[in-house]
Amino acid sequence: MRPLAISLGDPAGIGPEVAAKALLAKPPRGGVLLVGDPASVPARFRAKLKGCRWRPLKGAAWKAGRPSAAGGDLAYRSVVAATQAVLAQEARALVTAPLSKEALHLAGHRWPGHTELLADLAGLRPEQVGMLLVGGPLRVFLVTRHVGLKKAIASLNTKALDQALSLCAAGLDRALGLKKPRLALAALNPHAGEAGAFGREELDLLAPWAARHRKAKGHSLDGPLPADTVFVLAAQGRYDAVLCLYHDQGLIPLKLLAFDSGVNVTLGLPFLRTSPDHGTAWDLAGTGKASPNSMAAALALADAHGGL
Repeated sequence: MRPLAISLGDPAGIGPEVAAKALLAKPPRGGVLLVGDPASVPARFRAKLKGCRWRPLKGAAWKAGRPSAAGGDLAYRSVVAATQAVLAQEARALVTAPLSKEALHLAGHRWPGHTELLADLAGLRPEQVGMLLVGGPLRVFLVTRHVGLKKAIASLNTKALDQALSLCAAGLDRALGLKKPRLALAALNPHAGEAGAFGREELDLLAPWAARHRKAKGHSLDGPLPADTVFVLAAQGRYDAVLCLYHDQGLIPLKLLAFDSGVNVTLGLPFLRTSPDHGTAWDLAGTGKASPNSMAAALALADAHGGL
């Protein structure tokens, strides 16, 4: 069995620490290929990572807990090298430790985040991939990603919704083995607009669009459903995933229920990619106190669904 490739992310953040802790607690089948600076893994954990394959990377000096161009460049190169290993079939799936957008930009790599960078490395456009967050009883898929709320609302249209639905339905099947997933569309306005009293997006766009896609070969779709209740229904098992119209609409309920164990899954790539659902946590870097639970969940999901 081929290993999982793990990019260690920003060396100044908690990524190397939580990766090591998670691996020591439960190594995945086939082992791992660690891509990054070995010195970024705290020595007390690094000495115990026997049997792990390394693709070591070196860069300029960085300091734990501080974003820098050196750390951002090393994080960028670790993602590139780990992705190349998966594309070359040296590894069966990719798990990425957190990087810092600030540090990435300081290094001159102007990507909004992992998702867009991975799309480019796979020869895809940004709209051809999407973010699925998995945690506890919920799965949420983001129609819009890391953009301001005004821009997110302005960008809602049938094309964006079509792309999100296609990515989510097909991705849940390919990545997680969920055949004919049951999907729900979250409404934008309070009470799903209350027949236009609180906004017309449901009447003019969301309801007509959902009606056209309610039943198809690859999925079922309900909605738009009020966002203050749809996540309760999904958590109770009625839906396999909720289509969320903007970032925080999906991330708030997911992190409330699974703050320490959420996983980000990129759908649309020609390989499985998972990541812990947290950032570099500069305040915890170097303290040894970072929880590995989210990284452990990302590794477990990649191990279970990442092929052979």
